[in-house]
Amino acid sequence: MTAAERAATPLLQLPARDPHAPGQFAFADRARVLGLLADSGWRDIAMVAVDQACTLPAADLPRYASLLGPVGAALSSADIDATLRARVMQEVEQAFAPFVEGDRVRFTAACWELRATAP
Repeated sequence: MTAAERAATPLLQLPARDPHAPGQFAFADRARVLGLLADSGWRDIAMVAVDQACTLPAADLPRYASLLGPVGAALSSADIDATLRARVMQEVEQAFAPFVEGDRVRFTAACWELRATAP
């Protein structure tokens, strides 16, 4: 998602990401996640960073990049014409080129593994 955002921002003028907004990065802030769990009564909270290998068919990359995250939201706007959409997608696909291996796109997702005792 960050590769798509970096590639598309010059063309779409994407706003700065709100770290607490709903979406795939809403729980990126370790302290926030721990606070939410503790405030909800969870105890014995253990949180470990996990890098998760992800893949998708290279043929699915345009759909993936054009539907998810801030780029997907911007591209769904009625203000985006076909020419601009094509330019954005060309830039996004170029940004993902280093992650394409044969017919697969491979990237690493930063995730949290959480364990806690229920309230």
